[in-house]
Amino acid sequence: MWVQLAKQVARLNVIATASREESRQWCLSLGADKVINHNEDIRHQYKHYDLSAPDYILCLNDTDSYFELMSELVAPQGMICSIVESRQSYNMDKLKSKSAGFVWEFMFTRSMYQTADRIKQHEMLNKIAELVDSGKITSTLNKTYSQLSVENIIAAHNQLEDGSCIGKIVLVR
Repeated sequence: MWVQLAKQVARLNVIATASREESRQWCLSLGADKVINHNEDIRHQYKHYDLSAPDYILCLNDTDSYFELMSELVAPQGMICSIVESRQSYNMDKLKSKSAGFVWEFMFTRSMYQTADRIKQHEMLNKIAELVDSGKITSTLNKTYSQLSVENIIAAHNQLEDGSCIGKIVLVR
């Protein structure tokens, strides 16, 4: 979904990562301008493809493993955002000389803390619904387990754990 939102709403040049050909094709079909392989040297790929330092980096997988790389790649005055929990603290001095920033995004912050702008969550979800309804972005649902059962929960969990899923998995009751 983020590839589509970055492309359709923010009008950004999107560089996604994927390691398998079917994942790469899926990213391209959603609007990614370029797809690089996260199992290979990302620094080398940026140089090889003559990619500019990214103004924005969105980390959707393992901030701990990628913080150093993201700090190195981000453009001066750029921004890194992660939605993934960390198990360690980060040396923010890595970003200081670039005047770059790091932020966390958590879907439930506004409602958990009753922030003054909590209506924004409602507005954003409505905007996404409008984009889906108008066909400007498509659902990332890719696998549905038609019965809520222990077996299907285990199968879905295994698929997530082994990294073989593309898009969202849904369990239907």
